[in-house]
Amino acid sequence: MRRTTFSVLVLLAAPLARAQTHPGDARRGAQLLEQQHCVLCHSIRGAGGKSAPDLARRSLKAFSPSLLAETMWNHAPSMWQAMAARGIPIPSLEPPDVADLFAYFYSLHYFTPPGDAARGKAVFISARCANCHAAAGGPGPPISQWKAAGDPIEWAQQMWNHSSGMLREVEKRGIRWPELNAQQMVDLMTYAQNLPGAAARPPQLRFQDPGVGAKLFESKQCARCHTLGGPAEPGKIDLLRRAERFRTLLDFAAAMWTHGPKIHRRAREADIEIPAFQDYEMAHLLAYLFDRHYFDERGNASRGARVYRSHRCPACHETVEAGAPQLSQFRGQFTSLLLTSALWKHGPRMLAEMEKRGWKWPTFTGTEMADLIAYLNR
Repeated sequence: MRRTTFSVLVLLAAPLARAQTHPGDARRGAQLLEQQHCVLCHSIRGAGGKSAPDLARRSLKAFSPSLLAETMWNHAPSMWQAMAARGIPIPSLEPPDVADLFAYFYSLHYFTPPGDAARGKAVFISARCANCHAAAGGPGPPISQWKAAGDPIEWAQQMWNHSSGMLREVEKRGIRWPELNAQQMVDLMTYAQNLPGAAARPPQLRFQDPGVGAKLFESKQCARCHTLGGPAEPGKIDLLRRAERFRTLLDFAAAMWTHGPKIHRRAREADIEIPAFQDYEMAHLLAYLFDRHYFDERGNASRGARVYRSHRCPACHETVEAGAPQLSQFRGQFTSLLLTSALWKHGPRMLAEMEKRGWKWPTFTGTEMADLIAYLNR
């Protein structure tokens, strides 16, 4: 039986080792929050402690993995103090643990802009979805039965598979292709999730294989038009060349949908057959894109250099006597997940050393965490 789980790759580089990928599992992340007693202070959808923020409640502003890591760094000393007061041991989170925690946040759509069902209904009507997919009845499956509505990767796969047949239909009717941005995608999904009769499913996120995804990138003909870094190739678009911003999973789904007609028409002209995605294929492809840093935040290395110096990082990380790791040996491996793991593994000792020297704990604002990561990887 086919499972409709929300699958994605979460990347992490293990300290004192070469860069590697690790499968993040949202279910393990949820269990870890219980096991490490996080829920004594934090709640999840209202269940749990009330002295710290609800971990399932997203901010109305754009949130990202680096901003989550930044928030953890800024509040770490107060968190450790609260844990000590309750007699809770401070956990030493290994990279796989952090991957699971971030997978859980991905499964909660924590890094996705909040959706609005009313706006989603307007999108459903203006994009002419209602012509075939009525809220109840109609020639297409009712929107309340869209099983992919809670799963951005499954949603992207189903929307892509649907695009070929829909393109033929809009061309036959002479109507315009409905382009959707990421926010409209979120709103449309929110509308589908809140319809009467819509199946409520807890979010799940599972790792799939980037190696399989790399092969799919070739076999699905993606490589005919796209590259992922490396030398520029005439007529091809480098998917890694973009502005400094964070891509969400629904940014990807929106891009696939909006560019669908152009992709299909180019395929026709080149006599290329673009097959549909089956089973976990989209999840494998997304794993490969995560592995190639398609979803990574783009910080500014020059600003990151200033952050590195102003936070006194060289005093310990460029001095052998201090005993801190030489960060240059991990160049190219730094992610917000790695720095979060370092915080929980080494932060208490770092805090003690800074207090001994009379230094304040380093805090980050704005894009400083993403900028620092960019500098450390340069």
